[in-house]
Amino acid sequence: MAYAVSLETYEGPLDLLINLIQKNKIDIYNIPIAKITNQYLLQIRTWQDMDMDVASEFVVMAARLLEIKAKALLPKNEDEQEDPENLQAKLVRQLVEYKIFKEISHYFKTREQIELCAIYRDPEYIPQNIEEIPLVIDPYALEQCFKQLLFQKEEELEALAPAQKIIRELFNIEEKIAEITEILVQAGVDGVSFSELLRPEITREEVVVTLQALLEMVKTSGLRLLQNRVFIDFQIHREVENDEQ
Repeated sequence: MAYAVSLETYEGPLDLLINLIQKNKIDIYNIPIAKITNQYLLQIRTWQDMDMDVASEFVVMAARLLEIKAKALLPKNEDEQEDPENLQAKLVRQLVEYKIFKEISHYFKTREQIELCAIYRDPEYIPQNIEEIPLVIDPYALEQCFKQLLFQKEEELEALAPAQKIIRELFNIEEKIAEITEILVQAGVDGVSFSELLRPEITREEVVVTLQALLEMVKTSGLRLLQNRVFIDFQIHREVENDEQ
């Protein structure tokens, strides 16, 4: 009967030391160097007893641990160039840095496995349309643009002179149609924008009557309203008779 032997694999001597520290639940900043050195050497002997080649980097770390252990046990010599505590502190710094990078590597490996199980849709590139072509707007869609322009006009009026007595003015739709028609005749084929019909001193009542007059002209006179984009100012054009062209 054959026995299957499972061996732990280590990426290097620091990986082996981290594993021993975690197994013994040791504080990485307060390592009992003698205990860890003995366990490290025992692990290497186990590999050698199994006729396994031990990489040179593991042997170098073993020699380094023995050096720190020996200097910690022997009386301090004033001629020594480096204190054993400094040697152990350097090792601790290496272990901490290695542990951090190992955890980061594990995180990225986990993320990679998650991403491999996901399917993403390729990005769809829509060319930008920089050409502005006027569109004939529905008269009923005029309401949104009218509300926005009216709101802007109210803000301008509030920023004007201080409060004063308001004199109510009465406006007639027929008179306003005649006024708009005259303005359009003078403008010719270029037409005018809706905002051009709103004078700085215009009142809210006159704005409402102006809009009503425009809607009436669209219905009866074939007035055309053009707009490049929604919710912005629109152009007003009248149908030009053949003898006027």
